[in-house]
Amino acid sequence: MTGWLDRPLIAMDCEATSTDPATARVLSICLGLSIEPGKWQPTVLWVTPEDEVPEDAQKVHGLTREVVRANAAGMSRADALGRAAGLLDEAAGRGTPLVIHSAPYDLGLLNAEFRREIACGLPDGLLVLDLLVLHRRLNRLTGSRRLEVLAAQNGIKFPAHDAEQDALATLRLLHILANENELLPLVPVRDLMPLQARWSADQQAAL
Repeated sequence: MTGWLDRPLIAMDCEATSTDPATARVLSICLGLSIEPGKWQPTVLWVTPEDEVPEDAQKVHGLTREVVRANAAGMSRADALGRAAGLLDEAAGRGTPLVIHSAPYDLGLLNAEFRREIACGLPDGLLVLDLLVLHRRLNRLTGSRRLEVLAAQNGIKFPAHDAEQDALATLRLLHILANENELLPLVPVRDLMPLQARWSADQQAAL
């Protein structure tokens, strides 16, 4: 198979303090580079919150302020977010697609955090493959499309709500979906972008 599936991809996932991307504070970011199938080079950045993580969020991912601070190893919020912004800028410049499960949340979260902390937004020209949108379009199974549910249906076992493990599971699920729909990787990601936007709007309207 040729196409984008056999080229570099970056799987991304974030853990945060709430489900509202406009007001949540990001706690961890994984940007995992896959140069080719089977090769995985994750970069995990930890962003220490100013306040304690709400209990509802702790119940989901188990992250407290102290846990995040320990993993950050002295890196400031601004430095961690600046590193993430730099990696996304490189991805945009090289035309490396991002693979995300529910991209509006993760990208909206980072865009808001970048603007608050480092006075910039997301870079222009990002290419995105949204697993959630593609799965809803190409796999007609009913039921939940949560990442852990899709993973279980495909025999993938992983500790959910860990940024690195979620990103890797998203990448593996995209490979499975693409192998089941062999024409998908042949469509340039730039051409898939407006299609995903249209499909997402239709999917949201049908909910």
